[in-house]
Amino acid sequence: MNPKFRFFYLLGGTVGLALLIYQAITTYPDINPASVLFITIPDMIFFFLAYKTYPIESQSEREY
Repeated sequence: MNPKFRFFYLLGGTVGLALLIYQAITTYPDINPASVLFITIPDMIFFFLAYKTYPIESQSEREY
């Protein structure tokens, strides 16, 4: 995957995570599970895409 989008994937996931925390704090007694899933699924996708943009380390770098 193209590493130039890593920042945007991390930014999107972090903004979504902040939105989830804000929603959980403001609606604490009555948290809607559907809205939590609506926010967390795109967050997981963004963080997964950011993970996939990191370069693969070679075998020689893992051996110390």
